[in-house]
Amino acid sequence: MDKPVPPQLSAASNPMPEAHLDTAAEDYREAVLRQVRALTEDNQRLFQAALRSEKRFRMLAKAVWKIQEDERRRLARELHDGIGQTLTALANHLQRIADDAHAHENVGLAGRLGDALDITRSALHDTRELSRLLRPTLLDDLGLEVALQWLTRTLAERCAISIECSSTLGEQRLTQDLETLVFRVTQEALTNVIRHSNASEAQVRLTRIGNLLRLQVSDDGRGFDPGELNNPDKLGDSVGVRGMRDRAELFGGRLELKSAPGEGTRVTLVVPVEAGDEIPAVAIPATKAGGL
Repeated sequence: MDKPVPPQLSAASNPMPEAHLDTAAEDYREAVLRQVRALTEDNQRLFQAALRSEKRFRMLAKAVWKIQEDERRRLARELHDGIGQTLTALANHLQRIADDAHAHENVGLAGRLGDALDITRSALHDTRELSRLLRPTLLDDLGLEVALQWLTRTLAERCAISIECSSTLGEQRLTQDLETLVFRVTQEALTNVIRHSNASEAQVRLTRIGNLLRLQVSDDGRGFDPGELNNPDKLGDSVGVRGMRDRAELFGGRLELKSAPGEGTRVTLVVPVEAGDEIPAVAIPATKAGGL
C-alpha cells in the first residue's frame, strides 16, 4: 500500500496559491516579532527591577555604614568626655596627694602614688588615642587633609615605619560621608601595611583631578600575590580588602590593589565627586573702611 503524502508536501496534487504562502510567511514573521518584543519587554522589566534592587541595596548599605559611623562618634565622645574626664580628675587628685606626701617627707607613699599616677596617665593617653581612632574630631572640625596628616603621624609614632602624607585638597571640604570614606580606606590600608608588609616606608597621596578624588597608599614591603586573598587561610586579610572595595562601590568608586612578592603593595581608591559633595567655604565678610 502506498504511503499517504502529507498535504503540505503534496504540491502537485494540491497546489497552494502563492498569495496564501506569502500570507502564511507574514503571519509567521509577525508571530516571531511579537515573541521577540515580549521577550525584550520582559528583559527590560527584569533589568529595571535589578537596577531598583541594586539602588535599594546601596541605600540600605549606606544607611548601615552611617549608623556604624554615628555609633563610633558616640563611643568616641563618651570615651573622651566620660572615662577621659574621670581619669583626668583622678590624675589630678593623685598628684595633689603625692605633693602632700613629698611635703611631709613620706618617700614611700610618694613613690607608690607616683606609680599610680603613671598608670593613670597611661590609661588616660590610651583612652584618648582610642577615642581619636574611633572617630577623630579633627575629621569633623578641620577636614580630611588635617585628619590624614594626624593619622599618618600617629601611626608612624607607634611603629617603625616612616609614613609620608601629601594632599592637594587643601582647605576644600567635602561631605561628611565622602571624607569618612577616604579616611577609613586610608586607615584600613595603613593598618594592613603595619601588620603584614614588613615595610620601612609608606606613602599616602590624595589628589583631586576634575571630578575625581584619588587616594593612593603604597609601601616598600615584601608584597604578596593578590590571588592569595582567595585562600581560605587568608580570610582575615581578604575581608579587609573586600570591605574597602564595598565601601568604594557604595559611592560609585573603585578600589584597585596591586602587589607582587618583593615589590611592595599599592592600594588605589578613585571616587567621583558628584554635585552636592563639595561644601563651599564660608566667606569672611570684608570690614568696611572706617569700621571697628
